[in-house]
Amino acid sequence: MSSYRTIFEIGKALIAETDLSKLLPLAMDKVIEQTQAERGMITVLGDEGELLFETARHLSKTDIEKPEFEISRTIIQSVQQSGQHTVIQNAFDDPRFKASASVGRLRLLSVACAPLRVNGEIFGVVYIDNRDLTAAFDEETGNLLSEFAALIAAAVKNALDRRRLVERQNQLQAALAERQGYGAIIGRSAAMSEVFKRIDKVAATDATVLLTGETGTGKELVARALHRKSARRDHEFVALNSSALPENLLESELFGHEKGAFTGADRRRRGWFEIANHGTIFLDEIGEMSLAMQAKLLRLLQSGEFMPLGAEKVHQADVRLIAATNSDLQARIAQGKFRADLFYRLRVIEMMLPPLRQREGDILLIAQYFLARFAKQFHKPITRFSPESRELLWRYPFPGNVRELENIIQSAVVLSEGREIQADDLPISLYPTPSPLHPETAGANFNLAKQKWEDDFFRERLKEMRGNVSAAARSAGMHKKTLIQKLKQYGIRREEFL
Repeated sequence: MSSYRTIFEIGKALIAETDLSKLLPLAMDKVIEQTQAERGMITVLGDEGELLFETARHLSKTDIEKPEFEISRTIIQSVQQSGQHTVIQNAFDDPRFKASASVGRLRLLSVACAPLRVNGEIFGVVYIDNRDLTAAFDEETGNLLSEFAALIAAAVKNALDRRRLVERQNQLQAALAERQGYGAIIGRSAAMSEVFKRIDKVAATDATVLLTGETGTGKELVARALHRKSARRDHEFVALNSSALPENLLESELFGHEKGAFTGADRRRRGWFEIANHGTIFLDEIGEMSLAMQAKLLRLLQSGEFMPLGAEKVHQADVRLIAATNSDLQARIAQGKFRADLFYRLRVIEMMLPPLRQREGDILLIAQYFLARFAKQFHKPITRFSPESRELLWRYPFPGNVRELENIIQSAVVLSEGREIQADDLPISLYPTPSPLHPETAGANFNLAKQKWEDDFFRERLKEMRGNVSAAARSAGMHKKTLIQKLKQYGIRREEFL
């Protein structure tokens, strides 16, 4: 393929493909093929001058797993400073670069690099190299690389600007939510807009609120937002889990006790209702509270009165109660496990919090928020998700909701070794399950049919990726370690597909 034909084909793809994450690997493969390079990369400069890899490809049309260790930064810096493309036929003989540690470590012979420039600003480079003198680059290689860089520069810059704008919007929205009193509640979906509206309407009142919904949907965050936006904001907010303590300890925690009220009570202790007077108490998992404790809580809600353990006189408390549950309280009433009168006293205002899978558009928004938080906490230079990891997050239903997402991102940040979260950094549970069995095997023994399908499936993935296990794992939507185990299980050798 001539160099002009290469540029023409890339230009057509640029017009047809709007997703740069799909276009750049294809375009880089064409340039590698035309120039007979071993590897090619497109890098851009981060906000602090660090190199971010938009694509990094082998001659075999597979991704370079850790490109940051496979590139000469000395050569890149030279091109960024000069603003001109560079072609090096033999880096070991070039006085500018033969002393470079990366050139020696990588045993680079021929290297070419061209700047990505828009409106006079250099924001990245296109880089190719090889270690074979029979395919040494020449000035025609440099010209082709420059034309390629000029062709894609505007599209790459626009994609970068869009991505940075989205990240900035996420940061601003989180800051705005904090200023507006919503704390760490992040979301701009229609479902969360309704929650925010309800918080604004209810917060200024003293009405008791019952928060319902699946576990992990952020009930305590909503309770804190209600307190923060209320007239009680300058007083205590106390969060307690009703199922975390035995009944006698929970009663002491809530209402306090007098000295000598029970063995070990060597002094008077104030309960949380007394400490939080004029403030707010949040009781999570209210459905797990015993009937005896429910009766005492009902008395406090009706009259504001309570009796500490061992006390001889009634105490008063002016406390707003916010309760939460992920169980069906009406079903528990029918089973005789929850008081109907307490239920109606709690449910003056009911707020149902939507599960994450119903919050369209919020998953990646919240993921980016957690990414920024944990990257700062663990001192990692991670600022974004790869296209593959974003796809996995977007498609996963998150049965554990926001809490599960938080744990997943925290784990990914800890495991990540680069500047973006890769699909391999995410847990296997996020990967899609394989397709159903072929119809022709449907009537066969299930285990045998499943084994036959898996054997065929893994062989096809390795054939497609020419024996590259990492690329085959990504194509299969599974973790590399899992694929290796499957290959051993079925006696499949990658060497058969090289």
